[in-house]
Parts: sequence; structure tokens; C-alpha cells
Amino acid sequence: MPPRVFLIILNYNKSLDTVKCLDSVAGLDYQNREIVIVDNNSKSPKVENLSSLIEARTGLKLLANAKNLGYSGGNNVGIKYALEHGADYVFILNPDTAIEKGSLSKLIEAAESDPKIGIIGPAINEGNRTIYGSKISWLKSELTHSFVVTPSNKYSILDTDRYITGAAILIKREVIEKIGLLDESYFLYFEDADYCLRASRAGFNLAIVPQAKVTHVGSASTGSLGSALLLRYHYRNAHLFNWKNGPLLIKFALPFWSLFIIMKQLVKIIFWAQRREISRTITVGVVDFYREKFGKIND
Repeated sequence: MPPRVFLIILNYNKSLDTVKCLDSVAGLDYQNREIVIVDNNSKSPKVENLSSLIEARTGLKLLANAKNLGYSGGNNVGIKYALEHGADYVFILNPDTAIEKGSLSKLIEAAESDPKIGIIGPAINEGNRTIYGSKISWLKSELTHSFVVTPSNKYSILDTDRYITGAAILIKREVIEKIGLLDESYFLYFEDADYCLRASRAGFNLAIVPQAKVTHVGSASTGSLGSALLLRYHYRNAHLFNWKNGPLLIKFALPFWSLFIIMKQLVKIIFWAQRREISRTITVGVVDFYREKFGKIND
């Protein structure tokens, strides 16, 4: 029997996007699969809409969280459920995506062909570009995607400075059993890079299957949070990621990078009125790291 795959789709106030994603999942040619929808405490009537939209569909499991646990915490709820119910693989798929018919089969085929592969992902079409994983860059508030076309073979092993984008990421059970769950300290952003780096350091390879294709609209769940708050997460989590995973020199340089950011934002606060709110938010994000204020930002 082919491996059992649990697809996890995390929903937050985007029931129509989630249903569109489910429509694409329904067309997959890989049959040994289960679908778990985790609702991250969507507002009423959003969660009621989701329940009514999927109640007529068979083979779906809806897990409703009592509060918004973020990307890491919400997906961890689904991952725990999947492992408890016999998953060989967990496939995290953003609700604002659509997956092509044969893509999951191609991902599983590649992952099964190489026991060293622990995490694998598809090519992701973002409309004006196609990305093949992402690149780890130290002392940066955002990580960049990789646009280099991978060879047209069954899969391509990623270099150690790249990771699989969390919008569509297939994880072997052995990886989760060895390194644990996603780090919930991040809440939002950098958790996929953190997890892939942990897996690499535990001896697993990361790979991309260019023939497996997912279309990603982007920011379906995060756009409503506001750009300033998103920047706060970016800067706080960039510091956390660098402190957790960076080489010794990067950890030594981290306070100096923080000071540079704060001084730059203070200048903008004083001389650039239109940027004051954003600059204050970025500064608070840096301070959050040193205050060890992790997880969801509530103030």
C-alpha cells in the first residue's frame, strides 16, 4: 500500500479560499490521503460558513481551535492529529493555494525513492514568478525566494542555505519524530526556515520536485493583520531565527544589527512623519526579541 498522507490546511477567516483549495485537492490522483482542516479560531460567521461548505464533503476532518495559534501552533494541531492516526507523511498546504492533479504523487514518489529526503516541496507559481524553495540569509528581516530553475529530473536536493517554503511542504513522519513540531515561538514567519534548518542539521535532505506544481495567491490569512503588525513579527522573528540558528559570528553581530535598526528607525521617526508608525512598530519588534516576548502579539 502506498504511504498514508495527511493534508493539513490551516484556515483563518478565509473559508472561501479554503474551499477553493479543497476543490483542487479533490482532483489529486493520489488516493491514500486524509484531509484535515484546522480552523484557527475564525470569527463568526466565518467558521460556520466553513463548516456548512464542507459538511457535504466526505473524508474531511475539521479541528476547531479555541484561539488563534498562528501558523506554527495551528499546523501543530493538525500534525499531532495526523501522527495519532497513522500518517506516514504530513503535507502542509496553505488555504490560498491550488495543487495540480499529479503533484502529490510526484512528491511522494521522489521522497520514497531516497531515504535521506526528509522534507520535500513543489515548484510554487506566484503568478509573475515560479519559486523553487527559498534562501536563508543571515541578519535580514525577510528571507528571499529562489527563482533558479531546477533541473528537469525527478527531484533536486537543495543546498544547505535553502529551505522549503511553508506554503506547500511535505514532511516525513521520521522527521517529526526526530526533531519535533514547528516552533510556536514564531507564531508567524520564519518557522518554515527554522524547521527545515533543524531537519538538515538532524541529517535529513531537503528536495524540490519541479514537476510538482502549486499555485499560490499569497497572504490570504495575514493581510487582515495590517502591514505594521506584520513588520513587527518580521523583525522580532528575524532576531529569534538568527539567535537560534546562526553561526557564532552571526550571534556576536546580532546586537550590533539590532542597534543599527533602532538608530535607523529613530532617525525616520524624527524626520519622516509619514513613516513614524511603521518605524515605531519595527523598533518595538526588535525590543520584543530582547524582552523574550514571543508567540502571538496581543498589544
